Amino acid sequence: MNFTSKRVDFKKWLFPTMPEAASMEEWAEWNKTAEQSKLKWFIADTVPTWFAVTFQYRYENVIGKLKSKYIRKHNLIKINSLKDDEWYDTDTRLMHGIFQLLVDFVELEKAHMEIMFNMDNPPRYMRKVKYRSAEMGIKYLDWEISLGKEGGTNQSKNAKTIKELFLWWKYDRPSRIELMDVKGSMGTSSNEFYSDMNDDKNDNERISSMFASIDRRKDKEPELYKDVNKAYEDAEAKYNKEDEKMLIKLVKIRKSLWT
Repeated sequence: MNFTSKRVDFKKWLFPTMPEAASMEEWAEWNKTAEQSKLKWFIADTVPTWFAVTFQYRYENVIGKLKSKYIRKHNLIKINSLKDDEWYDTDTRLMHGIFQLLVDFVELEKAHMEIMFNMDNPPRYMRKVKYRSAEMGIKYLDWEISLGKEGGTNQSKNAKTIKELFLWWKYDRPSRIELMDVKGSMGTSSNEFYSDMNDDKNDNERISSMFASIDRRKDKEPELYKDVNKAYEDAEAKYNKEDEKMLIKLVKIRKSLWT
């Protein structure tokens, strides 16, 4: 049972003149008038307020802490973009962890806002805070973007940046060419250059012969070796620069990541 809602309904029953909505000044004036009916005000406001402070708020606080500890777990970041059976260095976990928070913000929080405020009669399963939808999240961001100056100085601008970062992380970044597949100016990638090492030898033989194979091909095709490595290093530098740029952009708008 929603005790707060019942309190309001009960007060409306005792005070039919209670407005549905009003400004702060109007509420102050109405309260001043209603308080003149001392007994009704005591029953409709004083007693329910005492009950809420003494019992309801304490109960909700305990339940909220239990949900946070065992269900919501907002102190943890579950990184969906990393495999759970592989090792990752701190810089990788940092990058993926921060952008996972952005993904959750769009797909959970912004999606929930779209469902609750911009949809007519959404299904019950979609009303849950944990319902995940990139489509709904982007729809809400598009609505915020469309507000322009009407939404305040930064709401539209920040929504545009959030959408840009989300789409980049979710779709553009994963579509990058793998570093080992980047071709140099001579039309060869690292994978192609080292392809002759993927033979049928066992692991020990493959490792021992790998360095010998590299040296042989380096000596045989030194220009191609340089070109392949340059392509790899240039692509790696380009990717790192782009990652850093987007990471900084996300950090700069972090204060707008709330609903």
